[in-house]
Amino acid sequence: MKYSCLSMLMLALLAIVGLSSPLSACPNGGTSSTAGCPNGGCPNGGCPNDNKLKRAPAQPANGGQARGPVALDPKGVPAWQKASTDAVESAAAEERPIVIYFPSEEADDSEFYGEELAELSKADALFIKMTYTADREASPWAEGSVVPTSKLLSDNPARDYNVAVGRATVLVCDWFGNECYRTDVKIKAEKLSTMIGKVKDQVEDANDKLQKNLDKAQQFVDSADRKNAMKYLLKNFKEGLVGLGAQEDSIRLYHEVMDDARAEVAKLAAAKDSEALKALAKEFKKTDVEKDIDEALSKLS
Repeated sequence: MKYSCLSMLMLALLAIVGLSSPLSACPNGGTSSTAGCPNGGCPNGGCPNDNKLKRAPAQPANGGQARGPVALDPKGVPAWQKASTDAVESAAAEERPIVIYFPSEEADDSEFYGEELAELSKADALFIKMTYTADREASPWAEGSVVPTSKLLSDNPARDYNVAVGRATVLVCDWFGNECYRTDVKIKAEKLSTMIGKVKDQVEDANDKLQKNLDKAQQFVDSADRKNAMKYLLKNFKEGLVGLGAQEDSIRLYHEVMDDARAEVAKLAAAKDSEALKALAKEFKKTDVEKDIDEALSKLS
């Protein structure tokens, strides 16, 4: 009985000095592990220290995704444009490089953001922001051709530029949308500016390379050696470039040869000359007219 009374007396003394329980009541409900708000926080708020316990969202520095909602300063938002024929034509007319941004999944506007980036988008380059998509499947209705077409203006730029699904990617392209550099949203504006400044040299080098192949192709066309002419034209097309002067001339020469070849295919098919068609197939292997020759031969068999 004495032990019980002593225990009760000790508990009463502890309660008087505020140590009777490890938990204390909070203003908005719940309990705190410390005695009162000044030294700790409460689960439902209401204590002065609660605000100190909340971590402020990280602000991006020229790239990088912020944690939590961030109030963006309009000065740091680049002048985004959509991928369109008008946008590309405008960039080409001004010889203005294009920066293409592919956001990561569920990215907010702070993923690729900053005043220095915004300044670059005003004069140095045309900034295009793509819509996120996980689709990388080729269209079942796409007509195959060896002639390169614009990746930027395709039905699925993420697929055609081979952008990894879910990974934020930034491409620095020439004014036709041909990729020159590939990076991510962590790149500093200064480094991005350097890449943009090198695009013109990249365009000139690429066009010179195409021109050399075109000159050889033209020589073979002039000497009636269409097989070797196709060899050099297809070499240009494999580069996947569009818009450059030498590439456009290569495409024109290619179509001229294709038109002549189709007329020849029709003439041989009408004469039912399968042997000549087979010889022509070897000459135009891996070209757009190869399908026409195969169809003509199938009708004769």
